Amino acid sequence: MKPLRIFRHVVCEPPSYLCHYLARHNIPYDIICLDEGLSVPEGLDDVSGLVFMGGAGSVNDSKQWIIQELDLIKQADKQKLPVLGICFGAQLISKALGGTVLECQTMEIGWHEVESVKFETLSDENKNLWLTDLPAQFEVFQWHAHTFSVPSGATALWRNSCCEQQGFAKDKILAAQFHLEVTANSILELTKRYASDLSHASECVQTAEQLTDHLNERVNRLHLTADKIYARWLTMAKLI
Repeated sequence: MKPLRIFRHVVCEPPSYLCHYLARHNIPYDIICLDEGLSVPEGLDDVSGLVFMGGAGSVNDSKQWIIQELDLIKQADKQKLPVLGICFGAQLISKALGGTVLECQTMEIGWHEVESVKFETLSDENKNLWLTDLPAQFEVFQWHAHTFSVPSGATALWRNSCCEQQGFAKDKILAAQFHLEVTANSILELTKRYASDLSHASECVQTAEQLTDHLNERVNRLHLTADKIYARWLTMAKLI
């Protein structure tokens, strides 16, 4: 089986729990650490799918590696190759598929609930494919300053009050604004590295104390949700 190719953009937003999940299911992967100066590999012949992690800045920046990643996503879409995007990665997918990425009215940081879009707006097929076994509302971890529109041909899946668009799917492509892959250690690292983001606490931006309250318990619950969403994407991708 060809490996999944995971793109890491910053050291403090690693694939973490996603890698544990893939290893448990004997799914091979490699990690391209762009933060260490590695280049974006061209072509898709040697991979079974692509994963794009979180990152700093905007996907609208004219950096060469961003342009190359956008091109890879467009190629994957044409070839019906599986793609998963997380936070910055989800914004990359939106832009590559013709959507718009812009700054949020407010940052969204911390533990927040997301809810499935109203079932009556989804076809029976999309309900079964993406939302089966998931509660209508669940808690996730957030840290972002940008948001995206749902591209033409994609289906919106989740939303919340801080940021309307929280995820969408198209064929074998899944984009999630929130982080399912974080661990207690990676959350602690984020609070240290980006402490200035927490200086103006609000309904959508939590304090460091709120972020770390009952941290292990919340992370464990998050990973149970991650198991279901990862399984759904990998099933759609025909990788499990």
